[in-house]
Amino acid sequence: MSASPELVLLTAEYPFGNRSEPFLETEIEVLAERFRRIYVLPSHRRDGIRSMPANVELVEMDWLEEPARRAKQAALASREAARVLRWTLRTPGDIGPQLASRLYLDILARNILKLRSLRRFVQERDLGNAIFYDYWFENSTLALALLRESNTIGTAVARAHGFDVYEERWDGGPVPFRQAKAKGLDMVFAVSRAGLRYLDDRVPGLREKVTVQPLGVRDPGPVSPEQIDTTPLIVTCGNLIPIKRVHLVPEVLTRLGRPVRWVHLGDGPERSRVETAISRDGDENQWTLRGHVDNREVLCFYSRNHVSALLSLSESEGLPVSMMEAQSYGIPVVACAVGGVPEIVDDRTGILLDPHASPSAIAEGLKAALEPGRFDRTVVHELFRDRFDAGSNYNAFADALIELHERRAPAV
Repeated sequence: MSASPELVLLTAEYPFGNRSEPFLETEIEVLAERFRRIYVLPSHRRDGIRSMPANVELVEMDWLEEPARRAKQAALASREAARVLRWTLRTPGDIGPQLASRLYLDILARNILKLRSLRRFVQERDLGNAIFYDYWFENSTLALALLRESNTIGTAVARAHGFDVYEERWDGGPVPFRQAKAKGLDMVFAVSRAGLRYLDDRVPGLREKVTVQPLGVRDPGPVSPEQIDTTPLIVTCGNLIPIKRVHLVPEVLTRLGRPVRWVHLGDGPERSRVETAISRDGDENQWTLRGHVDNREVLCFYSRNHVSALLSLSESEGLPVSMMEAQSYGIPVVACAVGGVPEIVDDRTGILLDPHASPSAIAEGLKAALEPGRFDRTVVHELFRDRFDAGSNYNAFADALIELHERRAPAV
């Protein structure tokens, strides 16, 4: 059996800061056991660095500094940029008129500059035969695909979650340069079957290259026994951004016709809008916006409180890890049936809502979830363990990476 390969992981911010990509903290613990060494290359710098396993190294690439305007202009005039534009224009529905927008041209320029930095990094570290893995399908992915297409590296893959898959998450048009990325990457691992179907329909170059590898969370062990909730505790969890629609929660709760406690875990630019909705409709003595809490605090909250239901009104999702975490504690989920949510929530683990449901209809769904005996928390936990246990899912992902790597010819 050959020695375990090295892994180069490209992230948005991890391990910088304490907010971005919290679920990588679990994944990388498993990957560190399977790969000889892991290099982490984030795209953006934030204050603070999270702890990582001993064989994981943070590499601070030159792209952490803002590139000069002249450098980006020169990148757009390069042969690589011209090749990407040709591939893009040949693919129906892949950006098209948006190519001239500042956003897409900026993304293209930055990726050409990243390509050059990555080429130097590979040569300096002798990493041509490492596995290169972008945690997102829109991060440093185009640079990675071009590096693989030039045969500088032997294996290049990406995960595909939500914003990097679904067009409705991009105001200017489709996710940038999907066909060019598909041409260079060896494999794209969608985190949900819904994401796989979406990519398969819209990116012809991925039809033989996309497969499903779900995320996962740690199993906290046996769940607490069922109890009668005299005042149910409803939790919402996530960033306060428009797509999450947390501002609708106060109106929904007022339509329940019974007192409830509500705690939101998370913060963001929509906070003032949510606070206004609470002051208009809410019970400020029973409803709490906790602000930003790190992932460990979220899990601690679930372990110390009997949460009646996790509520999500998000209008677009990939495969939400927040729902897996709730189910790992036996908590049923009430959520809109968008993206990969129906792969987590079924009639044994929660209630699916029409994405266009009114606050009254949402309240009816939540009311049904709160009926005594409606869900068996032990069953919720067991189904979580079968589907989304981190040890099982991330080891299966590592197996897939290593198998793909062994099938590929070494880089030259």
